[in-house]
Amino acid sequence: MLVLSEKIIDTTLLNEKVELEFINGSTVKKYNGSKDVLAIICSRSTAKVVVDMKFPNVKLLNLTSAGYDQVPLEKYAQKGIPVANAGGTYSVPIAETVVFGMLQMAKKYRKNPNNRHFKITRNYNYISELKDKEVVILGTGNIGTEIAKRLFAFEMNIVGYDNLINKKDYFRRVINNKEELKAQLSKCNYIISTLPNNENTKDFINNEILSCLSKDCIIVNVGRMSVFNEEELYKSLKSKAIGGAVLDMFEKLPNPITNRFRRLSNVIILPGVAAISKEANKRLEIHLANNVNRVALGDKPICIVNGINN
Repeated sequence: MLVLSEKIIDTTLLNEKVELEFINGSTVKKYNGSKDVLAIICSRSTAKVVVDMKFPNVKLLNLTSAGYDQVPLEKYAQKGIPVANAGGTYSVPIAETVVFGMLQMAKKYRKNPNNRHFKITRNYNYISELKDKEVVILGTGNIGTEIAKRLFAFEMNIVGYDNLINKKDYFRRVINNKEELKAQLSKCNYIISTLPNNENTKDFINNEILSCLSKDCIIVNVGRMSVFNEEELYKSLKSKAIGGAVLDMFEKLPNPITNRFRRLSNVIILPGVAAISKEANKRLEIHLANNVNRVALGDKPICIVNGINN
């Protein structure tokens, strides 16, 4: 049984009957038509190439990412091929990055004169706490839940927004419609987006949403930047209509030095590495190996995102 992979996996974790071959978006083509391929582990870009190839006995296509936007899930479903994602592999480092960004904003780390001068100067008026603050988390999946778990320990008031879920641990409540969300946003101190890119989320955060926020509200984005109307977000931040933002994800990566958000004094730009950690890398290796072993033994893979469970 042959597994084609773009990701290094600890072969000691794999079923002894499995043979691993490393591929990329170009070299995968030479396996087109092979009856020996059991599973393919790849990025979203390679998944768009593989879908037009023939693999008669493939039982799994496992993405190396949690996101699966732009992957032709329906075409894979029509072929009867289960598509899995990385599950909760990256949730912990992303959640920790969110807390890191929020604390920098709350403690005004970049504005603190003690960063530049030896003389101790205190200004109690602009440094704040996370305790008792209102936070809205857009998306209550693996990432949103890991964020909520950590903010719960800070004794924050946590509200979630999710179209499908009504109740979840660590959330005081979960909102299901946009009108109720807008009412909640008027009193929130932080809004955190973990939303993916799809037809329902594009430009979700626009002037309609931004106008509901207070001038002290901080936006944190670790989801897709397409969720925001970038022009309207920029104007709101530049005019100080909202308090500021911590932005880790942009549509163009790596994020160029010319990005205009970098020039705003109330914005912290992170380098798009919220999901990265050596521990997450190991979790991914284990997750991928376990899923391959499952299909090698005739069992169903986990973390399927296209509804196929054959």
